[in-house]
Amino acid sequence: MRGATRPAEPDEGYPGRDLGLPESGPGSVASAPARLGQFLLDLVIGGLVAAAFTFPAPPALSLVVWAVLVTVPVALIGQTPAMVLTGMRVVRVDGVDRVGLWALARTASLFFIVPAAIMDRQGRGLHDRVSRTMVIRTR
Repeated sequence: MRGATRPAEPDEGYPGRDLGLPESGPGSVASAPARLGQFLLDLVIGGLVAAAFTFPAPPALSLVVWAVLVTVPVALIGQTPAMVLTGMRVVRVDGVDRVGLWALARTASLFFIVPAAIMDRQGRGLHDRVSRTMVIRTR
């Protein structure tokens, strides 16, 4: 039909826009590659700490150490050791200051890895949605 216009495509914008976050810089959503690097760095740190306690035997407790290194600091200060090094932070999307016990749900979801790989348009993995959190840049 002539003269008819198609409805405009919804502008998805950038990750975090719907949550009031900036497009870039501090406070913006951390990218998936940066988050993957941080995750791998946390695994290495967990393995090294576990090895320090179990040397010369293989670090059989590395997953337990990793879970503690990820859960406790995120619950209390919103950052894992690797997040401090890479300039990221876990924050609650509802504005509450601390992640608290939601860090347990977040870590439990990360054990399966797949939830972290399934991202929504806001840049949040399923593990973030379950725990009502998101990862932002601090610098």
